[in-house]
Amino acid sequence: MARHRKRKHSWNPYTSEIQRLSIYPRVQVPRDENRLRKGDVIEIVVNDMDDKGRGVASYRGYKVIVYNASVGSKVRVKITKVVGETAFAEITDTISESSIEY
Repeated sequence: MARHRKRKHSWNPYTSEIQRLSIYPRVQVPRDENRLRKGDVIEIVVNDMDDKGRGVASYRGYKVIVYNASVGSKVRVKITKVVGETAFAEITDTISESSIEY
């Protein structure tokens, strides 16, 4: 039975430095400048509300959901989370209040 025992190898293909030993060059992925990332600060105009009372705006093809925003206000927001084509944000500064009276 001793000859069937699995041996522990010191080299593991999943933990070794394959890229360093490779003859192929590394592929550099170009950075997309239109992509929103967590931590980005942008200025938007809130143009709609969703069913939960959050402000909704659009920015470069993204749907930006802003907490505690009113329709028609122009705000500076910080992106907290990006999921697909939807970004969630918090207000950092209010540039102009909405002109809509409730």
